[in-house]
Amino acid sequence: MDFKKIGITGLCGFVAMSVIGGITFELFYKDHMGKVAEKFPDLLQFPPDMAMAMLGGVFYIFVMAIIYDKMGVNSVESGAITGAWFGAAKWTFINTQWMAMMPNIFQVNYVVIDIVLSAVMYGVAGAAMGWALDRFKS
Repeated sequence: MDFKKIGITGLCGFVAMSVIGGITFELFYKDHMGKVAEKFPDLLQFPPDMAMAMLGGVFYIFVMAIIYDKMGVNSVESGAITGAWFGAAKWTFINTQWMAMMPNIFQVNYVVIDIVLSAVMYGVAGAAMGWALDRFKS
């Protein structure tokens, strides 16, 4: 495994995901999760522990970089497409599981918006990773 390629690709994806994540947090998630935290203060910590969130994000984005490399993603376009369907599929699964367990928190309107925002966020991160992987083509 080319650690330099995966490292740079992961870093590009992490920066892109962080920027888009910060924007979507301010525009959507902050209000929604703030209201949920008020309603269920023993269940949800708000604001979230960003150290834990970043740790998970770093781990996950580097796994994505390895997967994208193995899948042959090597352009902005292929990265954006792969990222968008990957993010939408991942969050459709997770959100429907949460809806099954916590319907008062994860309602259909929230889930639909979250899936769309996740597709955009992962699409942008995927584009950044595709761009980086393109730089390492032989």
